Amino acid sequence: MKFPPEPKTPYILDKEQDKRIFEKLSKFKNKKLTKGQEELIAFLYTQLEDDWRTPLEEFIDKLLGSTQA
Repeated sequence: MKFPPEPKTPYILDKEQDKRIFEKLSKFKNKKLTKGQEELIAFLYTQLEDDWRTPLEEFIDKLLGSTQA
């Protein structure tokens, strides 16, 4: 996984908290992650993008699809 992932829309780091979150996520760079963990980290990065709603909706749809019986 590339750190940080290439954003579809620009990262918006307007607030100090956004910068702290971005910094914390970067600490996963040298960790051995499972595929599920990589997907979650990639999703978390999307929440710092200008358009965070589209990836959120896609992530939820994927979760709903995996829980369908």
